[in-house]
Amino acid sequence: MSSSKRVFRIDPALLDGIGTVDVLFDGRRVWSVGVDEIADGRLVWPKSLRPYFDGRTEVSIRNSANSEELVTDELRFGRSERRIDLRDAAGRPLAMNKWQRLGPVFEGGNVRLRERLLENAQSLVALLERDGFNVYIVGGSLLGYMRTGGLLPHDDDIDLAFLSEHSHPADIALDSYRMENALVRAGMTVVRHSLAHLEIDFFDDQGHVEHYVDIFTGYFRDGLYCQPFALRGPEVTPDDLLPVQRVEVDGVALPAPKRPEAWLEYAYGPNWLVPDPSFVFDTSQWTRRRFENNFGVYNRARVYWEKRYLSLDGVQPKAADPDSVIAWAEGLPADAAVLDLGCGTGESTNLIASTGRRVLGIDFSHEALSIASANAEPGASFAYTNFNDGHGLFALGASLLATGDVWHVRIADTIHGITLANRHAIFSFLELVLRGGAVAWGTTYTDLPGWFERSDPTSWHYPPEWLEAEISDHALSVEFVSTARRETPQGRREQLEFVIRSTRTRPTTDNGDD
Repeated sequence: MSSSKRVFRIDPALLDGIGTVDVLFDGRRVWSVGVDEIADGRLVWPKSLRPYFDGRTEVSIRNSANSEELVTDELRFGRSERRIDLRDAAGRPLAMNKWQRLGPVFEGGNVRLRERLLENAQSLVALLERDGFNVYIVGGSLLGYMRTGGLLPHDDDIDLAFLSEHSHPADIALDSYRMENALVRAGMTVVRHSLAHLEIDFFDDQGHVEHYVDIFTGYFRDGLYCQPFALRGPEVTPDDLLPVQRVEVDGVALPAPKRPEAWLEYAYGPNWLVPDPSFVFDTSQWTRRRFENNFGVYNRARVYWEKRYLSLDGVQPKAADPDSVIAWAEGLPADAAVLDLGCGTGESTNLIASTGRRVLGIDFSHEALSIASANAEPGASFAYTNFNDGHGLFALGASLLATGDVWHVRIADTIHGITLANRHAIFSFLELVLRGGAVAWGTTYTDLPGWFERSDPTSWHYPPEWLEAEISDHALSVEFVSTARRETPQGRREQLEFVIRSTRTRPTTDNGDD
């Protein structure tokens, strides 16, 4: 048996007849993987684990079904003698989740965290039920209750769903917005993943997202139970779901489907009672496309940025080119208002404010905004806006227009990390807010780098011909100002500077004012 930072080798004979194994570091599960992925006994470490491989740990491989220990070996990665400790910047234990991403889990963590999550979920359910929503636990939360009466140790949230009475996507979306409005009125922080999926975030004293509750939408159409983003089939009926029953999850009363086993067999198959921490939904491309076309995808790249900004540990970095930011801001009218779209941790937003311009920085990362708000300079303010969400952008645009000010927009190194549909949402937003001679100034990377990874939006690119073609669908024009080779943490890249203007001729009032 041998190991490296890339591969752990196991005798294939030890894996005969086993479906899934757990991988433990010093007795704590950090990953679960199907045996069919361990070709010839070669267990390839996930890329997201490898940066933590500096030190010693006891690696154990166990059968997920019965916890039988198959292999144990003391390993040392690098030269350090310290014990490897998989935790994030907030001190939360990390493990590979069912999406094969490294994230916080309950196992090995703060017991009070689990208690707070359950208490907040209970309060959330009470609020939704008062507003007439039929809510029930689903997913890993329902699975944990049916197996052990509590939350699964490798889970990281609570999953709820509500049953919509409607079947048309537009009506279902209206239900979701009605729910969002009720939650916002109650002071909740809502992150929209789609028109059928909300995430409710709860924060710790340092402003980090401590835990969250997912709320999915269930509905029936053409005799099929649908629950975006993954499930669509005939196995569940309305009588399986309603009326809900009250169950105790780790001692906290929550609503569950009338027949939990029907939902679980539908979602996880007939062997749902057998633990398989590596399970992922096998959703057909056709079903996924149907859900994405009907309800959109508003969560692209957000989790990547949350993790990246969390790793800064509350420290605001310095602006990459402060002189150019200040020069651009000083070139605006003295009374100009500025929107910094994709402001990140706000270092450039603060530089704009230092020139005397009022500036609002927006971002879809709560971790970034926590740092930005803690370091805000006079004249700079910050707000959460998901610029993947056209509805949220239009709400922001309406609020900007209501001020009566002329708003210039800064979009620096942002647009290349946004998908096609969501870029069009940004351009529609610019059509709305660019008035009175205001412009949108931005930069983007145009070359596809050798280190491109689909999961890393900083490695994406946006060629100028794409920008020209997409802008042509809107009442906007684009001017390419300059191109230059810029240094990035990964290497040099081609950067394009551009200016976007409105092409609309606005009518004048009787007194000649715009």
